[in-house]
Amino acid sequence: MKQILLYTFLATLILLLPRQSTAQAPALGTAADFVLFSSVGAVTNVGTTHLTGHVGTNSGASTGFGNVDGVMHDQDAASALCASDLTLAYNQLNATVPTFFPGVLLGSGQTLNAGVFSIPAPATMNLVLNLDGQ
Repeated sequence: MKQILLYTFLATLILLLPRQSTAQAPALGTAADFVLFSSVGAVTNVGTTHLTGHVGTNSGASTGFGNVDGVMHDQDAASALCASDLTLAYNQLNATVPTFFPGVLLGSGQTLNAGVFSIPAPATMNLVLNLDGQ
């Protein structure tokens, strides 16, 4: 009987303990099916490229793509929905409060731990950058 009470107590304690929150990617909706997309402007490919997924733009044209395992969407209903879903994901990410502020020079064996990063300008990466999700 004591053992059953002990197990019940431990199970209840585990359920009531605060859990560590882990980062979640924003919901991308239909944008998750695209490997290359531009909300504003054309997309152009030069040379030989093999893409797996949809390619498109909500304004402009997609040119130079010959080997795409997906559908080309230029200014159609799918690209309009993708642009809308992409805006929702961007707004969610933009509202997230950063917790780390590394400089613009990344790499050279540097390790970035789990968190939300804010880099103040275009970044440059040199050699190895380790991402540790802990």
